[in-house]
Amino acid sequence: MKDDTVKSYKDKSVWMRGLYMLMFIILLGVAKFVSFVVILIQFLTVLFTAETNLKLVQFGKSLSLYQYEIMLFLTYNSDAHPYPMGEWPEVTEVTEVAETTEKNKG
Repeated sequence: MKDDTVKSYKDKSVWMRGLYMLMFIILLGVAKFVSFVVILIQFLTVLFTAETNLKLVQFGKSLSLYQYEIMLFLTYNSDAHPYPMGEWPEVTEVTEVAETTEKNKG
């Protein structure tokens, strides 16, 4: 069992994953900041126009999925690399919350 521990320290793939994890931790911080900006802009849009910006809703959802993919990678629940190594998560539907907001204004 001791030999397995020593081998993992010498394994290049373990160190490469560590570097990727460091990069994705930094990207997660950037994504959180962008999320804050999207939240603020969406709030101001609703405040002044009483309508949600559906493009911001869609981008916010894809940004949330991106953060989720990063967390899966960082916690070893997935070996798939998130964006920019992989695909950006695509959103195909608009959430019900945005539709409900549109109905409530009338």
